[in-house]
Parts: sequence; C-alpha cells; structure tokens
Amino acid sequence: MADFSSYLPPLLTGDDLIEAMTSLPQYNPEVRLKSASERLTHLTDMYRIFVPATMCSDVYQKLYTMTYVSLKQKNNVKQLNAVNRWVCNMEYHGVITGATSGSFIGPSGVGKSTCLLKAVKLLGGVIEPYTCHKVVPALLINCPFDANYKGLLCQIVVAVDEALGTTYYESIGGHRANSQQLLGLVAQICHLHIGTLIVDEIQFVVEHRAGKQLYMMLVQLVNMSGVSILFVGTPECTDFFTQAPQMARRSVGIQYGPMQYNADFCKLCSVLYGYQYVSNESALNESICCWLYSHSGGIPATLVALLHDAQEIAITRSIEILGIETLTLAYNERMQMLHRQTLIHTQSKLPQTTKLKHKHLSVPKETNLHLAVIKTMADVVKDYKCAGGDLIASLRSLFSVEEI
Repeated sequence: MADFSSYLPPLLTGDDLIEAMTSLPQYNPEVRLKSASERLTHLTDMYRIFVPATMCSDVYQKLYTMTYVSLKQKNNVKQLNAVNRWVCNMEYHGVITGATSGSFIGPSGVGKSTCLLKAVKLLGGVIEPYTCHKVVPALLINCPFDANYKGLLCQIVVAVDEALGTTYYESIGGHRANSQQLLGLVAQICHLHIGTLIVDEIQFVVEHRAGKQLYMMLVQLVNMSGVSILFVGTPECTDFFTQAPQMARRSVGIQYGPMQYNADFCKLCSVLYGYQYVSNESALNESICCWLYSHSGGIPATLVALLHDAQEIAITRSIEILGIETLTLAYNERMQMLHRQTLIHTQSKLPQTTKLKHKHLSVPKETNLHLAVIKTMADVVKDYKCAGGDLIASLRSLFSVEEI
C-alpha cells in the first residue's frame, strides 16, 4: 500500500517559508507618471500584497502536521470496514478516536483566509499514487450560515467532486439520502480522498440554535473517517468551544488578535507605503506609522484599505500625495463602519513614547478635516469626574449624543 504522507512536499521553515508565503506584486516607480485612469487601475495591486507574520508560520506548520498524520491513515482497511458497518446500520466501533483536530481563531481582517490559502497551496496538489485513487491534502469548505449539518455534508461531497473530478454527489443522490446514510457515505469519501478538512466561518455555529448539533456531527465524522479537522473562525467561537470538555479538547489550537505596534507592523507599513501611485512620492515616518496603527486597530485588511483609499482620493481629487491629509479623508469618509472596532485596539497597545508623539499630530490648517478621537470609556469616566458630574458632556467627547 502507498504511504500517502510521503507525497507531501518537504516541511518549510524559517526564511524559506516566509519567502514562499510572501506575495509582492511587481511595482515600477514610473507608474506615477502615467495617467490617472491607468494609476487607479494599477492601484488595485495593493490588495494582492501579502507579508506573512508569525501567525502564518504557526498555521502552516499546524496544518502540515495534521495533514501528515491523516495521510498516514489512508488505505486502512480496518477503518474502511468499520465505516461500512455504520453505513449498513450495524454496530460501529471507532477505530480512530483521537484524530488530530484544532482551531484557528482570529478577528475578521487579520488574514486568516489568505494565510490558509497560502498554507494549503504549499501542501502541493492532488496526490495520485494510483490512476484510480486521488487524495487532496487539504480541503477548505465554509460552514453553512444556518448551521445545517446535512447541507455541510453535501458541501463536502461537492467540494471533493470539484477537486478530483469524481461524481459522488450524483451517486449518493444528493439531498435525497437521509442524514445517517449521508454521514456514513461522507465518512468513507473523507477517508479515501481528504487529508485535512478545514471548516471556515465556524462562528456560524454560535449564532444558530443548531450549531451544537452541527459541531457534534463534525466530531463524529472525524472519529469515523480518521481525517484531521481544522476549525477556523472569529473570537465569538471561544465561549462556544469551552462549554464542554470534549469540545474544548478538540478545539485547542492557534489564537491571534490584531497586530501589536512593533517591528512587524512597521515592516508591513513600510512595504505597503512603497506602493505609491500618486504623482508626488512621500516618505513613511514614525508619526505616520503611529497614525496608521491608531486608525487601523492593528488589522492588516483595514490598513491596506486605508492606504488604497487614501491614494484613490488623492488621485481623483488632484491632491497627488499620500500623507496625513489624504489618509484622514479616507478614514473619515470611507471607514465610518470601522471606527468603533479600530479604536478598541489603539492607545493601550502603543508604547508610551509613541503615544506622546501621536498627540501632536494634526491636519494641515487649510482643511476642515479632523483626526479621529482616540479615547476609551476609562477616559470618559475620568472626564466625567473632573467635569463635576456632567455625564452628557463627557459622553459627547467620545461620540455624538442627542438629548430627547
């Protein structure tokens, strides 16, 4: 029998891994001399930039290990016989009850999906030791928005058919199969063709009453098939996974929050700031870097959107320079929905020296723009006490208040 794990590419580490995961679109400074329409078109390249952080190395190594362990179980006749007994409504005894599982938890915009796609790509393509047997090292699916476990099982079958060119969905009758039969059949398909099953957007199980049922179905699927499973979602999942010991044990994994204000964040700013499409080039300094952290909340997706929209505004309004003025325009006019989220992660994570410098940042006098107020509820309480009990005035310093 073939050892499917031997078909995996070598495990990458260190600089080799960083280089393999980095994505930097080609950039020519002469693009700043082109017309506005051409520069606006090239500006979209910023969304293709990916600079891996420590999180990416951890995710890749975790995924590689899980896939390696799972592929070792392929061609296990004993496991296939056990699953077949389940399909035929016979007694089932779990053969692999400790299959590797884990979680990858992080806030929206931190780069989870991009990181996973990069890691999955590094695992190589479809493994085909025999002409009649193919295995996909890692299969990425999304949790149904309504936490419907039958819908998730069908989604797994459809994803396998798309990846391997099989016709399992037609042969099992799609949604016509009952839940028990479908679970057993999907377990067989997973054992034959999947290394690691990655379930993204797992926070949907928290938001729906059928979430716990779907989660337990996935646990049973893993036990029956012997594949590894990786849950990916936002921090809302944490309380859900810790409500029972068996759930907590299977959900232990990687948790990351927004980026800290450190060398990694400054490096990311430096790379992004190098992609300038405005006519007049500007340099990144510590004050701008601090401003970017304060107004992005340490979320890479928000940081990219800020720099992209600031340049878009600069080009369309003939300002033609990337600086505090255009950045503030982008933040105030394009990022209103994110103001509350970004302000949560600012002052408490900035070094004290940086905070003092940040207080002196201001917008050019010729504009009527305003910088976002960086204030927490603790500051409001302090102002409330100093103002002699004027709560309304203190609240107005943080957000607009209308008295009725």
